[in-house]
This record gives sequence, structure tokens and C-alpha cells, in this order.
Amino acid sequence: MRQGSKVRFLRLTQAFMLGAAVLTLGTMGLTGCSGFFTAVSTTGTIGTGTSTFAYITNSGGTLAEYSLTSGTLAALNGSPVTLTETPTSIVVAPNNQFVYIGTTAGAFEYTINSDGTLTEGNSNNIAYVNPNGFVPQSMVIDPTSSWLIIAYQSQTELDAVQISPTTGLPTGAVFSLTTTFADPTPSLAISPANSQVFVALGTGGVEAFGFTPTGTAAPNGPWGTAVSIKLLPTGGATADTAVAVDPTSKYLFIAEQNSNSSGAIAGTVRMIGTAALGTDLDDEAVGVGPTALLADLSGAYLYVANGSDGTISGFTLNLTTQKLASLGAAFPTEQSPVAIVEDSTKSYVMDVGDKANPNMWLYSFDASTLGALDVGSTKSTASVNPSLANAIAVTH
Repeated sequence: MRQGSKVRFLRLTQAFMLGAAVLTLGTMGLTGCSGFFTAVSTTGTIGTGTSTFAYITNSGGTLAEYSLTSGTLAALNGSPVTLTETPTSIVVAPNNQFVYIGTTAGAFEYTINSDGTLTEGNSNNIAYVNPNGFVPQSMVIDPTSSWLIIAYQSQTELDAVQISPTTGLPTGAVFSLTTTFADPTPSLAISPANSQVFVALGTGGVEAFGFTPTGTAAPNGPWGTAVSIKLLPTGGATADTAVAVDPTSKYLFIAEQNSNSSGAIAGTVRMIGTAALGTDLDDEAVGVGPTALLADLSGAYLYVANGSDGTISGFTLNLTTQKLASLGAAFPTEQSPVAIVEDSTKSYVMDVGDKANPNMWLYSFDASTLGALDVGSTKSTASVNPSLANAIAVTH
């Protein structure tokens, strides 16, 4: 069981209509209103040089570990690693010191060794267990590496678990809130400015929460005011499946799945200003069944992994017009992609799928067509087929 106090918000009131309330950064109680932000610098050395380490959880019960050096993916010694519990999610701390793996039994903490391999911490015991036994589905760690934020399968609870930036272990303080909807596969994102947390809630749309990392006082701790973003009223929207924030923290992106009476149709990526969450700046068509988003670390591009048709849609981000422009035909990828990331050098993109091998694809950026993705190599993240990958995380 977790240590210390657990403080719960009252259930949020009914989600209000999109556009009915425009919530500014000031009213959300957020910090920094200058418009552009930079992410907190990492203090670790892992992943900040020529190599990035990538970690993939497979729902069959294994963890795959790779190094990425000059475009070459290599399995680390002992990979894939057999886990004692079924993994459901994974996140790397921004300071590159530790990793959390969510499982059906709770969240385990690992330290990152100099060669990228992981050593289980907390004396090989679970580092954090929700008192009600909820299963972590999505996790993020704030840019100060001081808070582990967890969304659970089919639950309305969000936990902000205070952790040590040095050891990664919980310090005892936990602050919880209640969302307006329980989704089987919620998906989290935190702004690089460390001032907002977003959670995609499937048919429940998206909820945004103000976040102040220095907030440790009861009853709210780091949590601020909440706002709900409903599904688009047009286009046959059925579920919001992923959220991402651009490096400047000015724009929120939402992956939205659509359907109609004749079957699956193209999904939508929504672009919303984080300072005015009630209004979409742009909505663009993507592939069928979008499942994951990558806001490029340079701030120039956005990529959407489409789970139903096995493609990646790409866009440029025009900061002048605040619009997205398609990069053209979607890029091919593995079957049923579920997650997409970028390496620490901003040179490569990786994504993983939960169907047939090879289920992990590595891309480089095309030298002549800006933003285009070229397939570099493919891997199978488990010895079985399908590998059943469900998450990927990389060092920063």
C-alpha cells in the first residue's frame, strides 16, 4: 500500500459544452503566460549524447530494451526481460535516472544503468500500489521528475504521486482527483511547461487540469482547475484516444476516432490553443482509427499513428497561421500501431504495434522532403508472434 495521505477531490460537475467556457492560463491557476516555454533541462547523461535507449512493454509479460546509436537499433544484454507481472504502461523520467513500469499489480520503479539496462529498485518490491487495486493504464512524469501521474483502466481516478527526483521512489504524498468519465484505456500528456495535464477519456472526450509542481498542500496538492473538451459534434466522432502537447506548450493535439453507419472512416486530429481550450484552431483528417500522437521535439511536425489502417499521418505546424498542413500520403508502418516516440537527438522516430512481427519500426527524417519519414529498420520486440507490444518509452 502507498505511504502517507491520499486526498480526493469532489467529483467534477457535468462537463460543460465546448465553447461555453474559454479557460485561460490565468483562470486555471497556471504559471508562465509569456507564450513560449522550454522544457526543463535534464541533469542525467543517459540519452543526451549519441545514443538513446528505448524500452517496450509487451503484454505477454516481457520488456524489450534497445540502444539507438547513429540509426542502428541493438538489443541490450538480456533483452527481452521477463517481468513478474503483466505490464500495461511505461514512462522514463525526464532526468533519465529511472523508469516506471505499470502492471496489473501496481507500478514498479527501475534505475537506468550506464549501458541502458534497468535494475529494479525499492528492494525488488512494488513502488506504488493504488489502495483500490486499480491498474495503471497511462503514466507521465513531470519535467522536474518529482511527480508520477497515473490514469487507471476503467476508473475515474487520477493520482499525482510525489516522488524523489534522485531515487524515483514515492515520498509519501499522493493527491487524487476524479474525472467525469471512466475509460478502459485513458491516455495522459503533460505540458513541457509543467503547467497542464491532459487525459483522453475515449467517448468522454478530453479533460485538462491545471498543474503546479510546487503545490504540496492539502486538499489539492499540485492540481488546479479542470475543464472538459467534448468530442467534435460533426464528423461522426466516437472517441478521443490520445493527447499531446507541442514543445512550446502552446498547442494541444487530440487524436479522435470517427465512424458512421457504413463502417470506419478517417479519424481527426484536433489542434487547440492551451490558453483557450474552448475553441479548436484546426481539425484535419488522418487515417482510420488514430491511436497515438507525436509532437515533434523541434516543434515543426506532428505525427499521428493510425491503428486501424496501419499508417502514420504527418503534418507541418505553421506557427503564423496556427494551422496544420498535411505532409501528403500517409507513411506505412506495422500492423495496429499503439505508440509513437522520437529519440533524444531529434533524428529518429520509433513506433510499436500489438499485432504481427516485426512490430517495431524505426524511421529517419528524409533529407530532401522535410518532415517525411523513411523506414530504417524493423524489429520484433518479443520472441512470440504477435509481440503484443502496448507501450514504448525512450530516454530524453
